[in-house]
Amino acid sequence: MANRFQTNQHMIAYNFIAARDGEYCLEPSCRKAPPYVKLQIDHADNDINNWEPENLHLFCQRHNLSMRSLTRTVKVNLINKYSAENECVRAREFGNTSTQAVREMVDYREGSAEMQANSFYETQYREWLLTYIRTNQFIAKDDAVYAGAEMVGCSPTTSERYLKKLCSSAGPLMKHKDGTGTVVIVFREKQGKGHE
Repeated sequence: MANRFQTNQHMIAYNFIAARDGEYCLEPSCRKAPPYVKLQIDHADNDINNWEPENLHLFCQRHNLSMRSLTRTVKVNLINKYSAENECVRAREFGNTSTQAVREMVDYREGSAEMQANSFYETQYREWLLTYIRTNQFIAKDDAVYAGAEMVGCSPTTSERYLKKLCSSAGPLMKHKDGTGTVVIVFREKQGKGHE
């Protein structure tokens, strides 16, 4: 039976990995998450005593077991590939991880009213818009501004600023003209002709 130190170490490591990589199976074709699967901590180098952060990853039981049959070198190379792909997906969907880390560390509640409002509204707007586009494939630019402002409770000027940031060269979204000439917002990987 595991002692309390081992249980705490496991919980701390699990929470760290989930925050860093997302709480789902790292295998790109799987990506299953609780409560549908129980995730396990995998040690990339197969050394269960190596708790260095870069050695730890989350896999569902099925993929964790399949990883055990690989040689150490093949497994480490495969996990490095999965990690790089995962980082690109997370950056595209949620933005720069360093920006997110600063947001989580800095207590904006102690800042100005504008900082407090921005901290709340931008997060809400971003989640609403990315979820909407993920579900519906696109949204008209005007709807992204005005419906977004209505949904999160900010001004259209503020939501337009957030949209410009999301559609910047570093953002996950882009503007695109559809067949009728309407400017729509889509995920960057769905580029097509006529984008602004």
